Order: sequence, then C-alpha cells, then structure tokens
Amino acid sequence: MKRLLMLAVALQMISPASARPVRTQPAPAIRLAAAHGEASVSFFRETGGWGMRLGGPGLPAITQPDPARIELYDGKDIRTLAIPYASVERTGDGVTATAQVGEGQHPRFRIVDRWAARGDILTVDRQVTALADEPGGFSSSITFQIDPSIGWNDVKFFAPAILYGDSTYDGGRSPGGTLNFAAHRLMLREDFLPAPMFAVSFANGTSLTMLDAAPRGGTTEADTTLASPTIVDPRIQVGAIGAEQAGAGPVTLGFSFPGSMMLYRGGPNKVTDPASTAALPPPEWARRYHPIVRGSSDSYRVSFRVGRGERFPDVVRNSWRWAWDTLRPAVRYIDVDLTRRVLIDHLEAQAATIDGRTAIPFVLSTVSNGPRQWNWTMAAMGFVGKNLECADELLRESDRDPSPRGQQMRKTGLAIIHSMIEALHDIPLQATGYDLRTGKPWDHIWLAPWLRNASEDMRSLMVTYRREADEGRPHPEWLTWVRSYCERLIKQQRSDGSFPRRWKPGSSEVAEPSGTTSYAPVPLLVQMSKETGDPRFLNAAIRAGDYVWSTWGQRGLFIGGASDNPNITDKEAGMLSMEAYTSLYEATHDRKWLDRARAAANFAESWIWIWNLPMPVDANNAQLHWKKGVPTTGLQGITALAAGGADEYLDWAVPSYAKLYTLTHDRHYLEVARILLHDTKSMVAMPGRLYDMKGPGWQQENFRMGPGGAGRGIGSHRFWLPWVSANHLHGIMVLQDDEPDLYRILSRP
Repeated sequence: MKRLLMLAVALQMISPASARPVRTQPAPAIRLAAAHGEASVSFFRETGGWGMRLGGPGLPAITQPDPARIELYDGKDIRTLAIPYASVERTGDGVTATAQVGEGQHPRFRIVDRWAARGDILTVDRQVTALADEPGGFSSSITFQIDPSIGWNDVKFFAPAILYGDSTYDGGRSPGGTLNFAAHRLMLREDFLPAPMFAVSFANGTSLTMLDAAPRGGTTEADTTLASPTIVDPRIQVGAIGAEQAGAGPVTLGFSFPGSMMLYRGGPNKVTDPASTAALPPPEWARRYHPIVRGSSDSYRVSFRVGRGERFPDVVRNSWRWAWDTLRPAVRYIDVDLTRRVLIDHLEAQAATIDGRTAIPFVLSTVSNGPRQWNWTMAAMGFVGKNLECADELLRESDRDPSPRGQQMRKTGLAIIHSMIEALHDIPLQATGYDLRTGKPWDHIWLAPWLRNASEDMRSLMVTYRREADEGRPHPEWLTWVRSYCERLIKQQRSDGSFPRRWKPGSSEVAEPSGTTSYAPVPLLVQMSKETGDPRFLNAAIRAGDYVWSTWGQRGLFIGGASDNPNITDKEAGMLSMEAYTSLYEATHDRKWLDRARAAANFAESWIWIWNLPMPVDANNAQLHWKKGVPTTGLQGITALAAGGADEYLDWAVPSYAKLYTLTHDRHYLEVARILLHDTKSMVAMPGRLYDMKGPGWQQENFRMGPGGAGRGIGSHRFWLPWVSANHLHGIMVLQDDEPDLYRILSRP
C-alpha cells in the first residue's frame, strides 16, 4: 500500500558557487517519521554540525548537509552563506533544529526550524531572524541534492499550468519551456502557479512533491511589473520553488523566500502574432530580497509529499489532491439562479441584427466609452465565439420562461442558428465564422476552418436539435447541415485515427497537419452516430480517442486546445478530452474510456487557482482589472506558453465534473464542480456590484496573476467575448437540466 509523508521545510535553489558533492552519511543520529508512515527525515551529525536526509521506500538519496542557507545582497554583489544546523534536539513529539548564520565571529541571522510529526504529516515551521542592521537585503532557503547518479533527463517534473513532464509543447521562452528545460533551470515564482507546488517523478515510481503550505503571495507594483531586476522590499511575500542543475553537479530541489527567478521576456505567444527576425533578449534575473533590520523575521511553512508506486499521471493526480486538501480552497457561494438570469439577459441584449442576420458579436468593450473593435461583427463558431452554444442557452432559457422575455430569447436563438447555417452552408467550410454586415465567410486566421471550432459548436447544435425534437419541434435542416460536415470529416480521418488541426478555406487541403486536437470532434461524432444509427461516426470517434490517448494522454499530457496557440499544453485540451472520453464511455460502456476521462479531468483541474493572490498593496484599485479584496481562487491558468495569465474558461466543465462524480462516486470531482460553479463568477458585474463594468453581466476575458506585462490584476484588454457568458451559462444550465439533484446540492451551502 502506498504511503505518503508531508514534510514542511524551507528550500532554495543552490547556487553553483556553493554546490558541494553529496557526502556519504554515517548512521543517522536522530530520525523523525510519521506514526504510521514509511517516509522519514533523518538528521546526521558530521564535523561542524547537522545535515539532513529524506527517506522512504525506494526513494533515491535526497540530502542536504547545509540546511541553514542565506543569500546576501549588499547593493552590488550577491553571496551565499550555507552551514549545517548547530543543534538538533527532540522536543516533545518533534524536533527543533537551530543555526546562527554569519561570517567569522559575527552571527547575522538566527534560523529556528520546528519539526513535528502528526499522522502521515511531518511539518517544519521555519523562522529566520536578523541579528543586526545592515545595508542591502537577504533571502533564506534550503536545498536538497538528489543522488548524483540520477540526471536531469532521468526524472519528470510537474508544475501545475507550467510543466507536465515534457517541455516540448510549452513554448520556447515560457517558465517551463524548452529553453529553461535545456538550461536545467526550472525555478518558478509561486505566483505563476495555481498551487505553489513542484513535483519530481523518479523512474522507479517514487516521487517527491514540494508545497508552500501557507502561501501569502503579497506583492508590489514594482515587483509584479518587473520594474527592476533587483528589489529589496519587505512587502514582497512571494516564494520561488523548483529544480535546477549546475554543470555536472547534482540535480537540486528547493524553495526560497522571498523568491528570485530568471525569466525570458518577449517572443510570440500566438499564431496570429507577427513574425520577427530580430534577436530575442536573453533571460533576465528578477531578484527579490527583504531588508536586513535587527529583530525583523521571516516565517514560512513548506511541505513535502513522498510517494511511491506512481506513474507520472498518478503523481499529478495525487500530489494535486494533496495540495487541494492542504490549501482548502474556499467556496464563495453565489446566488446561482440570479447569476444565471443576469448572464442570460445580458447575452440576449448583446445580440445584433443586420439585414436580417442575427449573431452575438465577436468582441465588445466591458467599460463605458470603450472602443468598438474592428472585428466586432465577426460571428464565430466554437472556441471563443460560440454562437451556436449561445443560441442553445437562449433556447434553454425560453423553455423556462414562457413570458415575452422567453419568447424573445427563443426568437433570437433560432435566428442565430439560421443565420450561421445560411452564411456557412457550403461544405467544406469556407470559414468557422462570417461577417454579420455582409453575410459572407470571414477570411481571417481566427475564423479559419479549425477542427475544434466547427466541431465544438456543431455538437452544441446537435444537443439543441435533440432537445427540440423531443419537444415536438423538429429542425431537419440542422441535422442535414451537421451531418454533411461529419460525412466530410470522417473522410479526412487519417490511418492513425487523427484529424488535421486546420484546413485551407473551402478545401480538403490541410493547412495545419498536427493531430493534437483530434479529441475535439469526438463528442459530435458520438452524437451523430446516436442520431443517425450509423456506426461509422462512432467508429471514427473511437479511433480518434485512441490516437490522442496513445500519443499523449497516457503520459498525462493534453495539447492544442486553444486554436490560436501553436500546439501548446493547455487546460482546454484537458477539458475537451474529458468530454470526449466521457461521451465514448457513455456510448460504449467500455471502462477504459472512463479511466481516460478521469486522467483528462485530473490534468484539467490542476490549472485551477486554489490559493488566493492579493493584488499589489500599492496599486490603485481603480486601475486594477481584478479588484482588491476579491479572492483569486477558482481562476485558471490558460496555456503553458502564456504562463501567469488566467481566465475562467473551465467553468464550462461544471456538469462534466458533476457527471464524473456520478459515474465514479469520487467526491473530489464534486468539490471541483462546486468551486467552478461559484468561485469562477467573482468578477462578473452584478446588480449592486458593477466594479468598473458598464452594467450587470459584463466580465472581461482574462487577467494576469504572474509577474510581467502590466502586472498582477491587469488583463491583456478590457473586452468581453461570447465564450465568457457562454461558459458561465453552460456550467449552470446544463448542470441544472442534466443533474437537477446535484444542482440543488451544489448551488447551496
């Protein structure tokens, strides 16, 4: 039986200058272990003091001869002081370890680490106290060195929303991207991370996960905007966590507080970003310190989980759930019925009609006197446009409300569907959207014939078709249009089961051959097989599902969900794969699809912010997009390439996680659904709580949480796109319609 141990200890990346070989240890003098656990921390005494070793069945040697570490910055130079503990004593049911760090006969800092074992948890609370006033600043840390026989490429790393074992699909210049991985440098500020954690998976099935168990995350505008490479400020309460390897030395794991990190700035993030031949800038340090003031102190708690018998996807699942249970993200209950009504009324109000054509515009400003975008008349399917899904939601509300309000929503929803089919009636599709002003397909990369965009929204239309037919309101023209798309689609499926990611307009010529998004049409093909009784569609869906799983999913990796990103690891890939595998399970009752749906769900939920990041203490709240005092739990990272950015896209998956709970009886999925149902609506403008939006129902598309750009709490723009409301509403309405009992449970405290 697998056993876990949680250690709390303070860590920091070791500097090359202070690295030393791993020593052969004598028998441990003091060993501390959980009462029923198999993992332990041992303190061994050598000349000069006490070092440490982490232990567990099969766990490689993970040691630290010098646990007391201080990095000093004197205004010009940086140097590291590292020494063993001076004393280690049993105190009650724990251990207290101390050291005084300085140079010569002049101690400058006192470090006190208090270790305690409770059940399967070993915790150390660290306090660092300055013993003198000095110019410059300091950070404190501890590192662990992995057995030097284990190299950088012998292990897999997990950092939520940043890295899932393989950096290939994370972009070049991102924190977990190929450049940092090749440099053996994965030091991450914790405000990049949905949970401040970092895991290492070893080839023998053991693992070690670090977690800042009591994160604070305080920052300033200068810190979060990277205004200076070096800042000394006590208000910076952000740590750094991760791994690195200096030259031929051992791989080291660590946490530092406050945290420093080397970052790449600049470079393209999307396929629509202009290409440039200019040389991109080299990485830059963002070094952060606290002032050295006599009597001042830093305190923090960092935990370790030791696992065994785990494949890499198990490490992701188990370490993430441990972080969830430790951080305990709070649910901030909303009035779900009121929120639904505000959102659907707002959506109806945005519908535009030009020359008899009706659509939800592609982009609108959320603030008064905001500019009208050049492309506001784009009417798009799927991804961020979701016109057919918006129509479905308007029709759902009309079924609830027979009043003139509901009747108008029905009229609008039907008009949106009719207008889309009229504009894009030709198969192969000329585009996945059209110009509302002209009724013609819009030739732009955003509306290109992406596999995801059309497949996703046509699946929504088929759900609407079935509901309408069951109510005696048939729409055979809808089925005809979607079936013609599916017929053409299965002819485009390749021998390995994959589909191209994108085609050229109106053509079967492939524009982007990658098969990363082959999960996208699976729910549509399953639904089409059900509607027509034609097994070809289900067989194509099964082949696509097997392709995605065998190529990436079995490694715990999901790629390519965001159409405008170049085959990047992202949460939408996990969300859409979960939906694909669940639909295959319901169609075939083959248990393997349910297991795969769970793997995709575990990946997708690891992008959810489960700790609160306060806004910069010195920021002007009127200028912030994410307002002070609004918790950030429930937000999600977007892609590994756009690390530090966040949105609420995953709230679409509320009914998906609720269904997984029903199918598996795993209550954790119910808790994920609860967070996504409530906490994702924090920045929706509501009556009496408009923030700086121009009315109820508005919410801008994204916000920044990690350092860089305009800083924490500022989004890339102030615009609303249809997906914002569509996903909020899908999470509420589909849960209410498909799982009414769970809706009643989840919508109330």
